[in-house]
Amino acid sequence: MIRKLIGEIIEKYYRDEEEYYSSYRYDEDDNEFEMKDEIEKALTEKGATFQIEFENGFDSAGYGNDFLAIAYIETDGSLGLKTVLLEIM
Repeated sequence: MIRKLIGEIIEKYYRDEEEYYSSYRYDEDDNEFEMKDEIEKALTEKGATFQIEFENGFDSAGYGNDFLAIAYIETDGSLGLKTVLLEIM
């Protein structure tokens, strides 16, 4: 259940045209959302036990990447981990 929720949020940040995940997105009304904040809010509302870490990756002219790692306890008590490569172009 938690894994599915995290996956649904992450998919909102996929940019089809460029084929990468971004750390931010905009809705129809041009409101900006950040992946980390949106996941934290959703997991807190669910009462999940979790930890999120954002790490800077590689940065050069015209390209950069960062990483978002989410560790969580699933509803059945198992440990889950999801890592997302966030690209900046």
